[in-house]
Amino acid sequence: MQTSKTLFRIITLAFAATLIVACSKEAKKTRFLAEADKYFNAGDYDKAKVSYLNVIQLDPQNALAFERVGEMWLDDWAPIRASAFLAKGSELNPNNVQNRVRLARSYVATGRLDDAQKEALKVLGQSPDNADALIVLSEGARSKEGIEAAEEQLQKFPKKTDVSFYLASANLLFNTGDMAGAGNALRQALAVDPKSSQAHMAMGNLYLIHGDKKQAGEELKKAAELARIRSLERLKYAAFTSATGDTGETRRIATEMTKQAPDYLPGWTLLAELALKDKKYDEALSLLENVFSRDPHTSMAADWKATCCWQRAIRKKRSKFWSDSTKLIQTLR
Repeated sequence: MQTSKTLFRIITLAFAATLIVACSKEAKKTRFLAEADKYFNAGDYDKAKVSYLNVIQLDPQNALAFERVGEMWLDDWAPIRASAFLAKGSELNPNNVQNRVRLARSYVATGRLDDAQKEALKVLGQSPDNADALIVLSEGARSKEGIEAAEEQLQKFPKKTDVSFYLASANLLFNTGDMAGAGNALRQALAVDPKSSQAHMAMGNLYLIHGDKKQAGEELKKAAELARIRSLERLKYAAFTSATGDTGETRRIATEMTKQAPDYLPGWTLLAELALKDKKYDEALSLLENVFSRDPHTSMAADWKATCCWQRAIRKKRSKFWSDSTKLIQTLR
């Protein structure tokens, strides 16, 4: 009888301990998720990533956490890192069409065009009027089959007076080499929505192909002004000003990025690139630490860091050589 009571107590205590641990784990997950959502909505990506990763550690089946981390990496223009999280998010929550659009966009950015097409077509299958999916599909349409698939979806698209229809049309015309047709489509897009940052950026790209840097600069600047701080439009304009030698404007754009979004990696990378061009290697290394502390595996920044370290080492050797030479000359005198 005594043995039965003891066994019962042991089982009861074990069950209670398990229940406490489970409740504690669920409470932690709820707390981390609330923190992550707060940081994400405030644009504090550094803290949001940490909190969402804590959620994933506690609950590896949490689709929202994977989706949000992927979205933030894509905003930071790290599409390879983004795609892994976005793909897992789609696996856990196949009905989130916007997550699939982001996944398709990350695939286009990394050259996985067939995968991008598959994801965009899945979205259009679920939501035929999804404008973002149509644009991504047209951006990645480079092969004959890809262009045909995109043209078919363009004809099915119900919003034929929407700016997205003209943008997708322009992409397809551009990819088939019809520059005049692409220009006409972009002018129609801007007539529908003069504040479309995507349309201004595409028009800027078209002017660049025609060799008109003045018009290209105006369109790219307009696109950057209309776009949010973490955007391809701003990066494109920064790349243009850097390529045309307007380092003052490049510095202004990059500084604005780092002030408004201190965790935005491209802003720090741009400033480091400017320092590297000016042969300010110590400054460049200091700026690159803002990148490596957040993403140690970024390849371009790693190349620049290696260049800075190499050039700094060469300078030290040269300095030592001239110092030793000076001492030797003084001795000989």
